[in-house]
Amino acid sequence: MPRPTRILSSLLLLFSLALPSPAQAQERAANVGAVLHSANQVLADLKLILDLTTKTEKKQWENIEGIIETFLFGIDRKKPLGIKVILGGDEERFQFALPLTSLKEFVDENLGGFEITSRRVGPGLYKLSEQKETLAYMRHSKGYVSISEHRAEVSVVADPRRTMADLLAKKYSLAATINNSASQQAARRKSFGPIRANLLAALKAKKGESADDLALKKTLLKFELGEAERFLVESQSLTAGFRIDPETTQATLDIDLTAIAGSGLDMSIQGLSTTPSHFAGIPRAKTAILSGRIHHPLDSFRRTGLQGVLSAARNAIHGDIQRKTAATADQKAASTTVLDTVVAVIQSAVTKGLLDGFIEVQPATGGVNVMVAAIRTVEGERLRAALAAVPNSTFATNITLDSTKAGDVMIHQVGVPVDLQSDFAILFGDSQSVLVGTSADAAWCAAGPGALDALKAAIASHSTPTDAQADPVFVDLAVKVGPWLKVLDNQLGADDGAADRKLAIKAFAKGKDTLQLQLRREGKRVLGRTTIGTGILRFFGKKMAEFSKENFE
Repeated sequence: MPRPTRILSSLLLLFSLALPSPAQAQERAANVGAVLHSANQVLADLKLILDLTTKTEKKQWENIEGIIETFLFGIDRKKPLGIKVILGGDEERFQFALPLTSLKEFVDENLGGFEITSRRVGPGLYKLSEQKETLAYMRHSKGYVSISEHRAEVSVVADPRRTMADLLAKKYSLAATINNSASQQAARRKSFGPIRANLLAALKAKKGESADDLALKKTLLKFELGEAERFLVESQSLTAGFRIDPETTQATLDIDLTAIAGSGLDMSIQGLSTTPSHFAGIPRAKTAILSGRIHHPLDSFRRTGLQGVLSAARNAIHGDIQRKTAATADQKAASTTVLDTVVAVIQSAVTKGLLDGFIEVQPATGGVNVMVAAIRTVEGERLRAALAAVPNSTFATNITLDSTKAGDVMIHQVGVPVDLQSDFAILFGDSQSVLVGTSADAAWCAAGPGALDALKAAIASHSTPTDAQADPVFVDLAVKVGPWLKVLDNQLGADDGAADRKLAIKAFAKGKDTLQLQLRREGKRVLGRTTIGTGILRFFGKKMAEFSKENFE
């Protein structure tokens, strides 16, 4: 039998609801409250996913449903369920609220089935124990039970139909929210400290990893944690909601963010979608396997963080160059020139404070693709010097500088290194070359059949005067996962995860394997939506069936 702590972890995945807590704890630590529509909705969603698989795989539903039902004795399957996670301190704390059809059945068959005993210690109040060790306290009132490690935190039993009514009205299967007061930002930031310290302390060097590699990982983690802290501390409201549409058999994850007025996060949001993209005039591909646009001003926090990451990345790559025992001193020097020039150009763009670029990869003749991409730069013409040094470096390949020109963009031809040619051919055919365009304000790239014409057309569209207004959408990404997974599978071969990659490729073969992400500014809010295609859900269904067969039969 699993330990009760594992029971609560399982309930966290299945039953999520916001519970009230004392006002002081509410303000001084970031609290994540979530609500699950119902147990019936969980079962319906899981069955829908499994029904996307084969006839044989669908037979696992009986086992999957049976296992889930062992957690549902005494639970009202039609009502919302849930949890609150209180962040801060050495460990996160959890508060559960579960709707019941029968308290006796829940105590005897659900808790009792996991060898948890229940003893009444007050009106509607129970102490939960295992082998005389107190695990938690539980209070029952009006068809719900609240469960928490701390007795004081079950003084009130809330009905999620009231406390989370707004999210329930949106028909999400699962939704979560953070609501913060402006006055306790410093206290919440302090409570995040132990989380930061624990995660950084857990980061250790892997076998064969250099000190510079570990430093890069730590720098990147610090930046990511800084972002997470800002969202937890400075958001006034942050909500996420997940649902699966039975009509389209697609899943969506919605995000809604509002920052505390005057906070750094609020100032960052105010800087979004105020100017048009440098590449606004370039049309979008209608049948792309990858289409991405980003136009994101970088505030001082992100500029500083990204500069640190770039510096650490430069050191790690430089270390790799110096450790190449087969390379000559001249090759290492040329490689360092390439590295330092590229990093300097990127750092200049980051200092300028704007991340602005696009990529379009769409099918061409012969079952391969053509790609055009560009990113805004500062002093981008300096990249020519990096290209000039490549043939003498450890990245040795053929370079034809200044092969042609389009507008103010000088176009160079770069040969694909031998060890990347097989992967390159899967996506872009047999040309085995990439076009790189350099100019003062942008760096361009193109590959595949008709790459030069596609690149020139994009440059011309970019140069054509446009009356484009600032787009409220500042991140827009759509990727057809299957083709890119085939390249990854070709690279990794029989390495760990090969079986899962093969299973995913099989699931994606029927199509609808697109993942889409869009972020937009709407006044003081940032709204986001991620859409997960049917083919990706089919893969999850196949993994469910596989897990069931291996563990439940």
